[in-house]
Amino acid sequence: MKYIIDIDSDENDEFEIKADNVCVVQVTDNLGNDVSNEVKVQLFLNKNALLGLGTELIRLAHKYREGKHFHLEPAEEDNMCQRMGIFLTPNSSKLIIGCSDNHQIDEYFKR
Repeated sequence: MKYIIDIDSDENDEFEIKADNVCVVQVTDNLGNDVSNEVKVQLFLNKNALLGLGTELIRLAHKYREGKHFHLEPAEEDNMCQRMGIFLTPNSSKLIIGCSDNHQIDEYFKR
């Protein structure tokens, strides 16, 4: 399957119609406590990392299965493992990307 993206315009992006294109970002400390409201998360990606991760996310979307997830570990000198189209630097945090049937964005304001 080929996926065609209009690079110059987002006016015809069908995934936006239902407002259910929602990403939940959760940050936990080493004990598993949710510290999402206490921290800021920053991702710094160069062009190839954006293309690599974006491509893998599109592939994942087309093979979507609730609960499917990928663990991305920071690179080590003797273990440089690329996952989901990117390498994480040694000082990066572990990253877990998961498939989750989130609600429409409006639902998060009703809670």
